[in-house]
Parts: sequence; C-alpha cells; structure tokens
Amino acid sequence: MSREISVRRATESDRDFVVGLVPSLLAFGSPVSQDAENLIPGFGSVLAEAVSAQDSRSTVLIAQGIDTTRLGFISLKVREDVTGAERAHVADLAVVPSARRMGVGTALMEAAESWSRERGLPVLSLDVWATNDAAMAFYRRLGYSAESVCMIKQLD
Repeated sequence: MSREISVRRATESDRDFVVGLVPSLLAFGSPVSQDAENLIPGFGSVLAEAVSAQDSRSTVLIAQGIDTTRLGFISLKVREDVTGAERAHVADLAVVPSARRMGVGTALMEAAESWSRERGLPVLSLDVWATNDAAMAFYRRLGYSAESVCMIKQLD
C-alpha cells in the first residue's frame, strides 16, 4: 500500500480528524495516570492547537490514501536537546486502526525525516510509552534507538 499513500500538510479541515485519533495515542495508557481517559482533553487541545499554529518550526502532516481518505497524522516540532542543540521531534503519530501495518506509519516517519533534513536538523527524536511494545518495535525497525529512559515510581 505504501505507493498509494501520500503525505501532505494538515489544514484546518483536518483538525477534527487529528483530535479524533487522540484515544489511540493513549490506548497503551500512561504509567503515571491510572485513567488515561483523563488525558484525552489535554492531548486534544494540544493537537488542535498544533494544527492551527503550524509554522517553519512545527507542522502536522496527514497521510492519505489514493482516494484522499485520511489514514493517519504526525505532529512535528523543533526542540532543543540537553546540549542546547536543535533537533526535530515527533510529538505524536497515530494511524487509523484499519490502516495499521500497511505502511502508513513508515510513510509518515519518512516525511518527518524529510521535514527535518529540509530544516538542516541532524537528529529526529520521539517519545514512546514504555507500555507500547508494538510502537517501540516499529521505531527500532526504522533505525531509532533509546537515548535516555525516563523512569518513574508511583508514590502513595
């Protein structure tokens, strides 16, 4: 299917689609929050703003099929690493359930790498829930490796 996937910049008409995929971002839960559903409004608000506030340092890209059916999105931004150097960062990536394992995520990540290179950014980073084994395996297959690991302990 990868040849049938195109990636374009999101428009305001994509806002509801992007926000509608927020529950899939939280499907694996948060080790900190016992009730991931409580995170949905905040994530939705952040992603709605990401669609509206795109500029040279942040974008939301939409993957679509040959028939223009939206299949997924990726939200990207420029951020500083611990040394103060800038890098591109995948804030969020989601694919509609019916299009998973069809090359949509790979197409979005390839577009993210192109976006990063166009800005002269030598590194593309991302965060992934520690509970999302499938996503971690996907990113490893694409050549990503852990730079740091955030560990938590829930205190009473």
